[in-house]
Amino acid sequence: MSSATSAPKKRSVLIVDDSTALLDALTAAFEQAGFEVGYAVDGEEVFRKMTAYDPEALLLDIYMPKINGADVCRLIKAHPHWKKTYLVLMSARMSDKEAETYRRLGADDILKKPFDPAVAVTRIQDALKAAESRG
Repeated sequence: MSSATSAPKKRSVLIVDDSTALLDALTAAFEQAGFEVGYAVDGEEVFRKMTAYDPEALLLDIYMPKINGADVCRLIKAHPHWKKTYLVLMSARMSDKEAETYRRLGADDILKKPFDPAVAVTRIQDALKAAESRG
């Protein structure tokens, strides 16, 4: 008699950006690292995808159509189920003052564009491992 074992759950990330080139590059990098990847192209779509994927991490562009990243950040961190989602904001133009505001809204990390997709993968992997070790 054999016992059924389930495969470990893949790490998951939701990438939100209105640039298909960046979405493609980030998706490839995260999939290569073994992540399950979901994506959204605007602020409204984020919430449908959060429900569908229930990601451990969210990589979110600040300047998007429909609902901007700051509002998405605020709503994600206020949601009882999603507030522990590791949230990385990304932007090509952000002052240090704006970065501090986003951190107060709940951003766990900030990446300034352009960046190497491998950097995003490494930062999220490291953060998820650290959170896992803290229990």
